[in-house]
Amino acid sequence: MRMDVITRSPVVRRILLSGFVSGLGDRMHQVALAELILSLTDSMVKAGLVFVVSTVPYVLFGLVVGALVDRWDRRSAMVGADLARAALVAAIPVAAAINLPLVYLLLFATACGRMVFTPAQQAVLPELVDADDLGAANSLVRAAQYLTDLVGYPIAAGAVVLLTGALGTAWGTQVAFALDAASFLASALLLWQLPADASRAARGAAGRLREQIADGLQFVLAHPEIRANTLLFVVGPLLLGSLHTLWVGFAWRVSNTGALGFGLTEALTGAGVLLGVCALPRASAALNKGRIILLGFALYGGAILAVGTTASLPIAAALALFAGAGNVLFLVPSVTLVQQQTPADLRGRVLGVRLTLTYAAFASSNALAGGLSDVVGVSLLMMLLGGGAVAMASLAYLVPSAREAI
Repeated sequence: MRMDVITRSPVVRRILLSGFVSGLGDRMHQVALAELILSLTDSMVKAGLVFVVSTVPYVLFGLVVGALVDRWDRRSAMVGADLARAALVAAIPVAAAINLPLVYLLLFATACGRMVFTPAQQAVLPELVDADDLGAANSLVRAAQYLTDLVGYPIAAGAVVLLTGALGTAWGTQVAFALDAASFLASALLLWQLPADASRAARGAAGRLREQIADGLQFVLAHPEIRANTLLFVVGPLLLGSLHTLWVGFAWRVSNTGALGFGLTEALTGAGVLLGVCALPRASAALNKGRIILLGFALYGGAILAVGTTASLPIAAALALFAGAGNVLFLVPSVTLVQQQTPADLRGRVLGVRLTLTYAAFASSNALAGGLSDVVGVSLLMMLLGGGAVAMASLAYLVPSAREAI
């Protein structure tokens, strides 16, 4: 895995900068949204509903969007998604002042934009970088996303505290969401300067949409390694997909540290991802993708299990570091596996299938997490979910198609 791709490829640098800029805005958005919802409702259920609403579009439209991404110009799809999200996030505080359900509607629409952006980016990346650079490019994309956690969450937490303290919750969060909107505009400008989607003409738009969706489903079911990895991609978010909700609960209910505690744990998760990215080349030299994926899953779950045993913010933040490292060891080899083993003309559909299934799991996880947190407590729930992830990683190690994936 050649990590010097960032110095050799202007395409990779542009994608990374785009992700970093829009990611900084998103972290401001996430902290401000938690502050806004909890200040209006004081309910973990309604805070968790934010994440549920953000996953529902994947369940409803993921298969269709995956097929459409295989028809569309993928660069244009990413730019259009960024422009739409810029307009939507700017309207969230205004909607909150009118009627809270309107906020959930805007979050639903924003998630639709992300639902187009993600498979388009993952599908186009193998067309823009050399095959030998793909794993490194995926690692760097993930690292850029979580570098924004490390840098962005502390800034966002401090900014939200200052803005809401000086301007009140309504106006303070309005400024925070405006900054997120500006970050999407900057990202769109950067992505528009990428090379044109060279595979667009070859893919065409032939065939009925239903048949094209079926082709993607059949490929996932027929390919043993992708099938096993997709199953892990469902179990993973089903157990740990509510982690943002649980970090909110830990900050406001367990450690009583509020926005600053939430920002710190999310930032340390980002730092852990960077450590995982640094460790990934050495791990890739010693282990196949299957073993790295299972190791990452177990490390992620074990860290969350341990967080459930403490109310100390410093200890939880240190464990968040290990959770972030486990996350990247699980995620990056999984994405690379699918990109490398899926034909270019099927890539959007296969990614769409996976996104639909995994975000259905995310929706279920977050729908349950808020209510269960209010009933059994955040700490016990983290122990149960983290322990479940460790157990599932151990069971998956017994399955050859999961363990021996290359």
